[in-house]
Amino acid sequence: MGARKRILRWAGWFAVANAVLLMVVGLRYLWYYSALTPSPAWIYAILAYVGHLSILACIPLLLLLFPVMMLIPQPRVILPIGVVLGSAGFSLLLLDGLVFAENRYHLSLLTLTMLAPQTWAFLGVYFLLGTAIETMLAVWVWRRTARPASRRTGWYLALGVGGCVVASHLIHAGAEARYYVPVTAFTRYLPLYYPLGDEGQVRLGLVDRTKAREEGVIAALAQPADRVLNYPQAPLRCESHPPTLNVLLVVIDAMRADALTPEVAPRLSELTRGAIRFDRHYSGGNSSRAGMFSLFYGLPATYWEAFAGVTRPPVLMDMFRRHGYQLGLFASAPVYRAVGLDRTALARVPNLRLQTVTSRRGSSGRDRALTDDWYEWLSGRDPSRPFFGFLYYDAPVAIDAPVDYPLVMPVPPGASRQARRHARYLTAVHYVDSLVGGVLEDLGRRKLLESTVVMVTSDHGMEFDENGQGFTGHGTAFSEYQMHTPLVIRWPGKAPGRVGRRTSHNDVAPTLLGGLFGCANPAADYASGQDLFSDRQWEWLIAASYADYALIEPERVTIVHPAGYEIRDREYRLVANPTIPREVVRAALHEMSRFCR
Repeated sequence: MGARKRILRWAGWFAVANAVLLMVVGLRYLWYYSALTPSPAWIYAILAYVGHLSILACIPLLLLLFPVMMLIPQPRVILPIGVVLGSAGFSLLLLDGLVFAENRYHLSLLTLTMLAPQTWAFLGVYFLLGTAIETMLAVWVWRRTARPASRRTGWYLALGVGGCVVASHLIHAGAEARYYVPVTAFTRYLPLYYPLGDEGQVRLGLVDRTKAREEGVIAALAQPADRVLNYPQAPLRCESHPPTLNVLLVVIDAMRADALTPEVAPRLSELTRGAIRFDRHYSGGNSSRAGMFSLFYGLPATYWEAFAGVTRPPVLMDMFRRHGYQLGLFASAPVYRAVGLDRTALARVPNLRLQTVTSRRGSSGRDRALTDDWYEWLSGRDPSRPFFGFLYYDAPVAIDAPVDYPLVMPVPPGASRQARRHARYLTAVHYVDSLVGGVLEDLGRRKLLESTVVMVTSDHGMEFDENGQGFTGHGTAFSEYQMHTPLVIRWPGKAPGRVGRRTSHNDVAPTLLGGLFGCANPAADYASGQDLFSDRQWEWLIAASYADYALIEPERVTIVHPAGYEIRDREYRLVANPTIPREVVRAALHEMSRFCR
């Protein structure tokens, strides 16, 4: 056997041995998952566990070793490198399991920098232990490669692992489409695990979304969320007093704070004269999913996977249903796409309206249809019971005003593409503002305005490369343009005014729970925010996207990516030699884990 061929054979079997080793080390993840009710989902969990840990063991090892093997096919060079790589993977997974057991989050580059000196010492011990084990494995596998090879065994193993990977992702996609909680709840237990979503099955017509959701709601009721979540941390002590107020929550997708002007949003600007305007209000994310999660739950959207996995709605929605509120829930875009409201804020709502269906064109057409449907629902409701209305408009994020709608801001000749998009965006905001103005006028005609709390805000902002750094749209940066959103509240009995202190979406749920239902619990029992009408403001705010999150402070932003982190200043410029705000990061990490068991 040639030297290069034997080394390649050794690398393959050494990767297999490391996969088995990591599966032994990672058994802790399965142990914590076992707290869920036993079910057929264990088949999926084992397939996902075997497939994913095999990938974590094999892919980095082979990718890093392969170039060296091609250039220097010498066992005395290759084997020590393999031992070092294997030891690093062993020690990091062992430490990750311990961190997850203690804090319910996985390691990242930022959390590694936050480790205490004694933890680094333990990591060193784990690495030395791993080196001893990996050395024995490497030598044993090297000796085995001197024997005649069985041509089929390796292929069978590769096919088996590949089958586990493919099967687990397909099962997860099917389970997510069918709202099967025992499967979807497993995602957060594995590090760096991003299973396949369900959109393909829905687009192909393989799943009836409405039927699957209703069946999923029934099944979810049998899954106690308190086995996974410590939410709320204490039973709510609430005592509401008459009169019972209605609530209308209007969310305009991607409306940023500086769009709330008389020129762009005249109807909302008129509303602010008789309402309370929060001038320094921030979303809990730069994307719809994160922003809406923080709005309804009052928690960092880093919890999204944990709550969506067991379809646990927020205590705010629990209280609306407990007090007999009629739910008029209308969203322009489907609630089951990127925003995931059907699995979180609106989970377990029977007969949930999943999308707005209309023959009108585009997002602006759906927004018009949504408004008409709201009028019809309001006319048919039971007037003896209070209502919670939720109107979620979409045209600004889609930059889609009706074709014949006049531009709000003229576009000069030769304007850049982003300048033209910004003008169309403001026009879409103006269009939705006209729809919301009609909704408010209708409430007045029905004599409901003086018995209804009206809240208007957005899930996140929108950016058009104003800083010249290439950031556009949303979900691309945690900048002022994407995080700063309007918040206007008209609350019967409360004097109008303007609030200049820093507030966030995390404060909305505590405000409603205290003001409507008389909940006496400290807000920390169920949220990360405070009552909007208190005198407190946030010193730091956790904001999330889909794959990363940020720690926002008044003078800097720390962005945490899956494979690293960066720190930017108030103008969102990179800080060359940043100092990690360690105490704030520690507090944020605690806040992102204290509601998980």
